[in-house]
Amino acid sequence: MDLKKLFNENKPSESRILASALTFSGGFVDAYTYIQRGHTLSAGQTGNVIFFANSLAQGNVRGMLTRGTTFLAFSLGLLVVGLFHKYVKNNYWRVFCLFPILLICGIVGFLPKEFPNYYIVPAIAFCMAIQNASFSKIEGLGYNNVFTTGNLKKSMVAWSAYFFGEDKTKYNAAVNYMWLVISFALGAIVSALLQNYFYLRTIWFGVVLLGVINIVYVYLLVQRHKM
Repeated sequence: MDLKKLFNENKPSESRILASALTFSGGFVDAYTYIQRGHTLSAGQTGNVIFFANSLAQGNVRGMLTRGTTFLAFSLGLLVVGLFHKYVKNNYWRVFCLFPILLICGIVGFLPKEFPNYYIVPAIAFCMAIQNASFSKIEGLGYNNVFTTGNLKKSMVAWSAYFFGEDKTKYNAAVNYMWLVISFALGAIVSALLQNYFYLRTIWFGVVLLGVINIVYVYLLVQRHKM
């Protein structure tokens, strides 16, 4: 198998397979934090706003703290990517942006159920935001790899233009965004199923996946540099 062709040797960070793998991991981790860590989404901040409002209405201070700090941590993570991009002046800056999620998720798998979620979920959210902002294009198109609403909208708009507007140039966009929606859903489903057997340790499967993604991405960058 030729990895360079599979991952788009010119712009591996924008390849469909890499974007799909990252989006799969996004769904995987989000399902994990929701099911195992206090019913809070690490990436889906729209949901967290609703959960925060519900916690406020019920006087659930711990729930408010977890959802509120998660929202803030995700926002901070998006800002931090700008620092990576500014001070790491080479093609490898995105590699460093995957280290935080690998480290934090690896540690989280060791933490007991009783460990406060208002420490765990914001830390994961911070790392997910870094991942999301670092890998933000699929074949030149903007996308999100840690939540799926925007990808679903873009897919349906592109399919609509393709079928009803007869704009054949929208086909690739429609297919790419469709794959991202499917990848996120599959990641969440696989995570939920694995949690029936591995519970808190399920997060380690996500670590392995992200580790493989990072290794392959580094390999492609090295090969590209040699050309």
